[in-house]
Amino acid sequence: MKARYLFLILLALPFLVEITPVEGQDAEPADLIYHHAKVLTVDAKFTIAQAIAVKGDRILAVGTNDAVLKHKRARTRLIDAKGRNILPGLYDSHTHPLGAATSEFNEELPYLKSLDDVFAYIRKKTKELPEGEWIVLRFAFPTRFKEARFPTLAELDAVAPKHPVWHNAGPASMVNSMALRVSNITKETKNPRAGVIVKDPKTGELTGMLRNATGLLRGVPGGKASTQDRREAVKKLFALYNSFGITSISDRSSSRGAFDLYSDLHEKNELTVRINVCPGFNPSGTREEIVKRLDALPGKDKKYGPTGRGGVWIRIGPIKFFLDGGMLNGTAYMRQPWPPGPTYQIVEKDYRGLLFTPPEQVKILGEEAARRGWAITAHCAGEGAMDVLLDSYEFVDRIVPIKDLRFCITHANFPSQQNLERCKRLGVVADVQPAWLYKDGNTLNNVLGKERIRWFQPYKSWLKYTTIGGGSDHMVKLDPRKATNPWDPWLGIETAVTRKLESGKVLVPEECLTREEALRLYTINNAFLGREEKDKGTLERGKLADFIVIDRDYLTCTDLGNTRVLTTVVGGRVVFERKE
Repeated sequence: MKARYLFLILLALPFLVEITPVEGQDAEPADLIYHHAKVLTVDAKFTIAQAIAVKGDRILAVGTNDAVLKHKRARTRLIDAKGRNILPGLYDSHTHPLGAATSEFNEELPYLKSLDDVFAYIRKKTKELPEGEWIVLRFAFPTRFKEARFPTLAELDAVAPKHPVWHNAGPASMVNSMALRVSNITKETKNPRAGVIVKDPKTGELTGMLRNATGLLRGVPGGKASTQDRREAVKKLFALYNSFGITSISDRSSSRGAFDLYSDLHEKNELTVRINVCPGFNPSGTREEIVKRLDALPGKDKKYGPTGRGGVWIRIGPIKFFLDGGMLNGTAYMRQPWPPGPTYQIVEKDYRGLLFTPPEQVKILGEEAARRGWAITAHCAGEGAMDVLLDSYEFVDRIVPIKDLRFCITHANFPSQQNLERCKRLGVVADVQPAWLYKDGNTLNNVLGKERIRWFQPYKSWLKYTTIGGGSDHMVKLDPRKATNPWDPWLGIETAVTRKLESGKVLVPEECLTREEALRLYTINNAFLGREEKDKGTLERGKLADFIVIDRDYLTCTDLGNTRVLTTVVGGRVVFERKE
């Protein structure tokens, strides 16, 4: 009897399937569908799909062509991708949008590849500006010059004897004699806190090198961009970001004014990039003073913090402070001394760089921030600074557990095995800049040597212990490759995969990432750093419809760094489309 019933059921199955309602009739309707694509979802299994459907600002479905097309209706916009790759929108973990956007407001800045370029620019400005007016070069890093060094005081005097000159490279700068004179900086001038007015150890004369001491300079002109100028400049920059596939950024060391500008753009539906805003914070002062600043930071409207507050367009990230100097100017705080030499104009034998914030201050800030739900990140370039920072994070963790807050390290250029293990225990993450490896690795290799350079941006080792995200630290100039620093994400991705320097040399190849890992660096990993992984970073049902269409196969192409973005979609809305 049982066999007979089983036979009847099997006989009826085809008819049961036929009378079952067609899925498409019940499937939720889509506003937009891309089909016949190669969709790199970047999910946990790095699944590759054929189609993606969008409803409103969210992903409705990802899967096969047949399955996704069941969401098609008469009003659905249907796009045949013709086999092209669709990827999650790219996320830059470290930008400075307002400064970068307005950096060329007055003039297009020169692309400096050598000291000859530097001197040519200064000569040009001596003819344009009245005698006595300042000539300023901002963020002109010696590691990127053909000569791989700062200009000397004598060279700056020779090229501009009647103008004060400030050759700025971040925390370290060279100035000429007239700049010292008009600023009343002499051999008797005392060093500022955490700064050095460098003197020749033999003669005691000023060398023109100022390390974290440019606050002593007098009469340097500031920017002239109005509020409306800044607003339009930021929109232009974000459109450029979109054209390279960037749909999210982190403004690393932001201000309330920047937050208000972004909010205004969002309210007027003019924002095309999602922003994780990291408020800049002064870590100095007593515990009471730090607490007062922390409590005041969110503002009366409570919109500007703590970490995690906000929506899908603008969200508050960690607060950021500066712990040490930089790799590109010889001020990063290292375990071993920097070698003396002309690259960074180092004349001292025991110079280890600059530590701006004492360890006790870091501990106080970390503890009080964690108590209030704030994550923190520190500009931390050298391995000596990383030791100090992780010592402080461990101290804070014993008082207020920090793992869920995702404390961060910004730059983290030189970790060590011990520090990677500490990051894993504490849940500490990091944002790194692959373009620095590309642009500056050759000079750093020559200055530091093989043993020390082994731990310069070791991406593969990082990923064994914690999450790192890729960023640019874009500060000056708009051009994606000529900017300081280059913000083209495809350059960053290619560098992470190949570790090939601008010189053509491959540096520490055992730290290369796979293409899948490199793509995660600029998508889901950055979303994790911003505590946004539930909303973005992968192409999965329910997540924000932020994705890009590119002109080549990401996984197999031979020219990854020159990838062209054809379409950029943010929240289901096309914000960039290349005209072919």
